[in-house]
Parts: sequence; C-alpha cells; structure tokens
Amino acid sequence: MGRPTLFHVELKRRGWDSWEEFCIHFTAGGRALAELTGQRRLATASVGRTTFERWAQPTWCGRPRSEAAQILEHIFGHSTDELFSPARTPAELRQATTEAAAVIDDRWPSTSRLIVPATGAAGMWELTGRDSLSGTAAAVQVMTAVHEEDGDEVRVLDSDEGLKQFLRPAARRGFLLGVAEHAENYGLYVLDAASARRTQAVAAARGNPISIPKAYLLDDLTYGILWSLTQLDDGLLADDQALDAESHNLDTYLALPRSAPNRQLLELTSAGSSWWGSAFCAHYIERELQSAGEIPAFWTREQRGAEAAPWVIFSHKIDYLRRMGRFVDGGQTTSRVFCVPETAVARTERYERILLLLAIALMERHGIRVRLVTDPAYADMDGVAFIPGQKAVVANWVRTGEALWAASTTSSRGDLRSYRTAFGDAEEINILISPDPKGRLEELARYLDIDWGWITTRCREVAEHGVAGLVRTRSRLLTSDGLDDALSFLGTFAPRI
Repeated sequence: MGRPTLFHVELKRRGWDSWEEFCIHFTAGGRALAELTGQRRLATASVGRTTFERWAQPTWCGRPRSEAAQILEHIFGHSTDELFSPARTPAELRQATTEAAAVIDDRWPSTSRLIVPATGAAGMWELTGRDSLSGTAAAVQVMTAVHEEDGDEVRVLDSDEGLKQFLRPAARRGFLLGVAEHAENYGLYVLDAASARRTQAVAAARGNPISIPKAYLLDDLTYGILWSLTQLDDGLLADDQALDAESHNLDTYLALPRSAPNRQLLELTSAGSSWWGSAFCAHYIERELQSAGEIPAFWTREQRGAEAAPWVIFSHKIDYLRRMGRFVDGGQTTSRVFCVPETAVARTERYERILLLLAIALMERHGIRVRLVTDPAYADMDGVAFIPGQKAVVANWVRTGEALWAASTTSSRGDLRSYRTAFGDAEEINILISPDPKGRLEELARYLDIDWGWITTRCREVAEHGVAGLVRTRSRLLTSDGLDDALSFLGTFAPRI
C-alpha cells in the first residue's frame, strides 16, 4: 500500500475522521468563506457521506472540484493537489529541518550552532556575541511549514507531539522555526515560543494548525533583531539583582565632578555593563543640560550594530530620545554626529549594519538630524554634548576599555575650541547631505550597502505585525517599542506597488 494522502493524515490528526464531525467543520468553513468572498453558494455547500468516505480513503487520488475544493483549501490551508497527494514521511520531514539548520549555520556565522535532534525534540540555537554582546542560547523547535502564494501566513504542520511539549510554559526562551520548501531553497520563519503558544490556543479552537506571519521570514533584518535583543535580554535578566542594587549608587556617581569606575568592581555580563554605562551617561548628560539655553550638538561613538542596538532596545534610551525633543524648536533642531569609517562597514555583516540603520532612523524619527563622517581620525572622538562657548559634557560608555563609563564636564577654552573644530569639520565632511530624513536615511543605507527598496519594504512588513511576536522582551529594562517605531518610520518610505 502507498503512503496515505495528506487529507487522510489531517483528518486523523484533527479528529475529523467521521462524516458527522467533518461536516460540522466543512459547513462552518463554507459559511466563513462565503462571507469573505461574497459567493453565496459556498454557504450552502455540503458533502455526502459516500463522497466523504471516498475522499478519506488513504490512497484516493482524485480531486474535489468547484465549491468543495475552495472550502477544503480554506479550512486545511493546503491546495487540493497537496491534500490529495501522498503525505511526506517523518524521515522526509526531519531531513528538511536538518537541511534548514545547515542553511542558518552557513548564512549567519554568529549562529555558532543550531542543533536539531533527529528525534524531533526541541533543539538548541546558540548565538555568538560581538562587542557588547557576549552570546547566548535558546531552545528551538524546527517544524515543516507550508507556504501559500495567497495570504500573509505560513502554516506549520504541527502533528509532532514534540511541539506540544515545547510550547508548554517554561522559564527558558524558545523559538518556533517553520521551514517551508520553495522551488530551490527553504523559507525560514520564526515565532517566539510565547507567541506560538497563544497562536496555538486560538488555532486549536478553530481546528487549524499554527500559522506564522510571512513578515517573520528569517533574513538579515529579523535575524539582526533576534540576535541582538535575545543577547541583551538574557544578559540583563542574569544581572537583574546586581543592577537593582547598584542603581542606589547613581546619585553618588552623579555628584562626582568626573567618574570612570572600573568594570571589575561589578560582576556584570557585557549586556549589564552596557546598560549601566548607558543609563549613567544618559542621566549625567540630562543633569548637565538642565539649564542649557541653547540647542546642543551631540557626538556619539557607536559604529557597529552591537553597539547601536541599545538605542532601539534599552527603555531608558527611548525615554532619553523623547526628552531630547525639547531641543527641537521650529526650524532649528539638535544634531548627532556618527563616525563610521569604511573599515567598520567592511568588517560587519549586513544584519549588524541594519541595526545601525534602525538606531539612526529612530533618532531622525524624533527630530534629530544625523550627520555621518567616515574619516578614521574621528573614530575615537568622545561621546559629547556640546554647547558652543559654554561647556562640553563628555559621557562615554562605548569602547571605554576597563572603565564602565568615562564622564566629565569641561568649560576649558582649549577643550571647547577642539570640540568646536571637530563639529565644524563634521558639517564639512558629512555624507548625509539631503535636507530631509528620507533622503538622509537613503544615503546612509547606500553607504552601509543595504538595498533601500528591500529594507524599507521589509521594515513595513515587520512593523505591521510588531517585533513582540518575533521575539519578546522579558527584562523590565528593555522594550520593543523603539524597534517598532524605527521599523514603522522606515516603512513609510517603502515603494508602493
């Protein structure tokens, strides 16, 4: 006997293998489809017992037609050709997931390993860090999925009992990875396990499989978000108690004329050190600018994606950008200078460069005009808030060596002259010369070798579903709001079809 059809397998899996039970769902599906399409005949379509028993035979090779075919495709999420063709064996399904794991390992070197057990149990997705990210790991369940040309979702073939076990509430982070075969390769779609659990509850009530938005296709945009947010989130969860205890010393540090505490004083992860350094510098700058009567200019040290990711993920960074909105006044606005030499671009992967683009897009979204210089002579320029003729507030937490941060304020004429020269040079050699945010961001994407039409389209797609479904934050110190805001802003520039 040949292999049973997918229709036969699905009937067994869903418990619809009796004619009476099947008719309940067929009738409901017909009515729902009639409402969607306006085709009234679908609402009254029915299937006789003899017809159903013929369809349900394990090796029946015919094809339902007309209204029946439309309703079957609607309720099962597969074409009639797929439904009445032999279902793939578990070995074939497992081979597809193994090959997909190899695709991820090859495409993103910072995936140090993606382990997919042959048993169908949950595997492990290990991520390698860079700069302020030190790596982490998450559980992953790899399942085959069906990619439909119509619609904005892929449907996961979730008959594997291992998936039910995987989606039970757990302390560890997990991802559901749907693998959909295309003509010559695989489409990989990611869903956070918490989102998958909620999706499964809704789908099960309707007798449907789990679906993943096509917007969550795993590519350089979604991988970069997952890669950075997961590492920062896990690091901050590990440091939660230490950071809470240390926060009580904030006022003590702020009272000092200058400070540069050694990292070894605190046992923090790279993520925790970044958060604490960033949080202190934000507080320090805001305190020093309280009485500023003029609009300051800013210089920031971030050059790569791992360094820039906190701007769109740390809650205090989002709040800081919002509060800096007070320096946007009519035609005048504050500016922020980045120095990103060509060597920094060349040695980073595209997903990291996308993170830098998202951070700068969020600044432009808040009315901050971003300038970009590429001269390596300015690569180690201080992170500084500069008010010409008054003072310079130095606050570094990126690439500060053994110090968590380096903060001080100066009104020395020599120092002010040096900073004035640097900011003046930045205006002269700035490569983002367009008068509007769209033009500047497009110039930036071109410099970072990121296709503008592709990235803006993908940002719009992901923004429509939100980052939280792809990968959710768990630490109280993080938010996905900044990412959603940056994605939405870039998405407004996507070409309209």
